[in-house]
Amino acid sequence: MVNHVLDKLSNKKWFVWNPSIDTVVAFLTIALMVGGGYYLMVHLPEGSLVKTVYEMILTFLIVVFPVWWLLWRGNSSLKDLGIKKKGAVLSLIISVLITAYFLSYALSEYSFYGSNLIPHFLTNALILWEPFFIFSWLQLRFDKAFGIIPGILLAGISLGAYHIGTYPMPEVVTLALFGILFAIIFRITSNLLIMWPLTWSTASAVGTLKGGFLLGWNDVMFTSIILLLQLAFIYYTWKKGKNILNAPTPKIR
Repeated sequence: MVNHVLDKLSNKKWFVWNPSIDTVVAFLTIALMVGGGYYLMVHLPEGSLVKTVYEMILTFLIVVFPVWWLLWRGNSSLKDLGIKKKGAVLSLIISVLITAYFLSYALSEYSFYGSNLIPHFLTNALILWEPFFIFSWLQLRFDKAFGIIPGILLAGISLGAYHIGTYPMPEVVTLALFGILFAIIFRITSNLLIMWPLTWSTASAVGTLKGGFLLGWNDVMFTSIILLLQLAFIYYTWKKGKNILNAPTPKIR
């Protein structure tokens, strides 16, 4: 049994060198986020039409673009984005445990918000773009290009990096460390269910509360619309690819 475990560990690609065009594109997307993409989304005038439109476009594209890049134009599948059946049960079990921990912490530290925490948690549960971007997109690309350990480190650092200018630097470092921890957890199954929606509903909720953000019912509505559009695009793209695969091969006369 021990030898079997050791063999499995030795076969893991902890460090590799296999960068591709996908790696370059992944770095470009995080560079755009660090270079002002996320900063603008947070710091544009609250309630303004510009902020609303910008946030809608950014959070929509940050999911849609990776799906398009890998599935629509490439030969990949949803499995390459951590959307798969394999590991789903284990992912949900781990996610429930993490959620219980962060929920108890939030309720003990921020109970003074009362029922206002409900839309806050719900909004964070509906936010697909962040765990998808960090883990399904960046980590899996970096993992494939550089190996498991660099993939984990780069994903965690990315989470902290695009919060520079929005959070104090000590909080940015904390976010990066939590990002590394979550990247380790994600790598257990490489299934998005381990991070979203349950884990993110409470872990991100605590992070935003620490940053001084309390989300309300308007945020729930806004995030719901974005999520529905994202899921619709993912489904359409998956269905389109499936139809192409199942299409009959033309006969040559």
